Amino acid sequence: MSDPLRSLADAARAVTAAATDDDVLAIVAKAARDVIGARQGVARRDSNGGPAGPRLVTPLIARDGTSLGMIELWDKDTDFTPEDEAIVIQLAQMAANAIETLELLKREHAARVEAEETGRRLLREKQRAEALQRVGSAIAGRLDLREIVQLATDAARELTPAAFGAFFYNVISDAGEAYMLYTLSGVDRSAFERFPMPRNTEIFGPTFNGEGVVRLDDVRKDPRYGRSAPYHGMPEGHLPVRSYLAVPVVTSDGEVAGGLFFGHPEPGMFSDEDEHMVAGIAAQSAIAIENARLYQERTRTAQTLQRALLPPHLPQIAGLELAASYRAAGEGNEVGGDFYDVFRQSDGSWALVVGDVCGKGPQAAAVTALARYTLRAHAVAGLRPSYLLARLNDALLRQRAPGFVTVALARLEFNDEGARIELTTAGHPLPIAWIGGHATPLGDVGTPLGIIERPDLPEVALQLAPGDLLAFYTDGVTEAAAPRLILTEEDLGALVAERAAGGPGPVVAHLEATAVANAGGNPRDDIACLAVQVTARPRVSERFAATPHAARDVAAALAPLAEELGPRLAQDLRLLATELVANAVRHTGVAAGTVEIQLRLTADRVHLSVLDEGTGFELPERPVAAPEGPGGWGLYLVDRCAVRWGAERGERHRMWLELERADDA
Repeated sequence: MSDPLRSLADAARAVTAAATDDDVLAIVAKAARDVIGARQGVARRDSNGGPAGPRLVTPLIARDGTSLGMIELWDKDTDFTPEDEAIVIQLAQMAANAIETLELLKREHAARVEAEETGRRLLREKQRAEALQRVGSAIAGRLDLREIVQLATDAARELTPAAFGAFFYNVISDAGEAYMLYTLSGVDRSAFERFPMPRNTEIFGPTFNGEGVVRLDDVRKDPRYGRSAPYHGMPEGHLPVRSYLAVPVVTSDGEVAGGLFFGHPEPGMFSDEDEHMVAGIAAQSAIAIENARLYQERTRTAQTLQRALLPPHLPQIAGLELAASYRAAGEGNEVGGDFYDVFRQSDGSWALVVGDVCGKGPQAAAVTALARYTLRAHAVAGLRPSYLLARLNDALLRQRAPGFVTVALARLEFNDEGARIELTTAGHPLPIAWIGGHATPLGDVGTPLGIIERPDLPEVALQLAPGDLLAFYTDGVTEAAAPRLILTEEDLGALVAERAAGGPGPVVAHLEATAVANAGGNPRDDIACLAVQVTARPRVSERFAATPHAARDVAAALAPLAEELGPRLAQDLRLLATELVANAVRHTGVAAGTVEIQLRLTADRVHLSVLDEGTGFELPERPVAAPEGPGGWGLYLVDRCAVRWGAERGERHRMWLELERADDA
């Protein structure tokens, strides 16, 4: 038997350093055997008894009185004494305290591990929520469908282990199976271009049908894989896919807008968190897609309504060249109040109108329609522009139209010197007249319409000679950069002067481009421009019935010009004119229609136009090759003889050509 005190002290130190319950029990069992002198003895957590015979059993009692086990000794040469029992009780208490301490440490460690895992989980959830918020903010800020799905696909690929991903937009064919590849991420488009669109197979079907998420650790081991013809798996050359994750994109009304698909060449790459991440992005994408569709539909509706408030094309007027442009503010998804119009009045004169209705949207559209059709309805013989605008003012007041309308209205009437203009402006920016090489604002501003019963509507008149030009515009041009910059009438005059030599088209384009540039590329207000230039009056302007006799009638109409043009040019003109008229009659499908010719002469050119009521025909490539058969000679001759020629579609189809005037040899 060893020294009891030393053995107990050694046991106490050893128990304190013990790492497990088993270590504690082994230490106290050995100490008990050594101190007591028993050859056999154990300490254990259960209460099962040892072998029969004399033995000393001492329970391990926790502080709360529960049993933690026992120390049992036997096989001693002498009987167990009360001193032995007292020593074993000390060892039992020592063991119970150590076991309780270890259990407390275990619980603390488990709690700490759980807290750390909870912290990591909460951090991951926070990071996922922040990532989803970033993605959602980025997607929500887009209204272009292509941008939305590209952002969503890129984000989902970057936030998961996916090696590549795709968004397939759900376009159903007549067979109910076709889906259009819309965007890719992590791989070049060429990797998929040679493959057909995915079909509604057993693996793809749940996504395209909106049934739910499909996540596979190894798609090739899935029983559904390889059961669909013709490939029975992935086509040859397809990117290697083992891990597979697909999430449907479903809108609020249950429509499957498409699906997000992700893959990785290694198995087991996607987790629950990845699935939740992609599902969150899919939900955000669905909302953004709905918003984009609504925006696109709103834009289409606005553009359709806007087109209805503008003339589909400008009339073709002999002796005038016209050009107009319209650009809606911003993205063009609201109906604007700017408008222009050109129409013939019953006395043969022409009305040119540019206006601006206060406001946007349906109310502005209604007022714009009221303005246009009121002016057209009152366009009777002899009415001056000021009278027409007074009638429009009455109509606006009767209808109690909101806001006000500014208008510039010109009445144009041809005369021997060119054209006479009568102009009235009602609160509208003054048109710029380009006369004799100088630009100047024309008229007085006047009072906007729809405000008072008797607006001030001053009227001015001027004469335009061939080459002179008049440019109208709305305040979307002058105030594009307001308040930083507002263009003055002098500024507008300079802009018109810069392009007037090129005619109305370049003037209108220059005004619009300047406004867009001043607005930083995104105008806040609508822009409408209209320009008219007087050209030489037609020497010949006649209309014929579209019959086989039309070519003969045209030749007769041109005959009086033979002496002025000279025999060679007159012959070329007659040949080309009759060919173009014959083409108009033959190819445009006109039934009981008409064909019109217009001929203008300048110092160095003969300008011929042939107008018909048909749909026109496709022009051949130039230079036009000599035809091999009996047809096609007309355009071949035009291409050989004319300095310039072409075709355009307005109210009517127009073929035109220019011949050079020279001394007839």
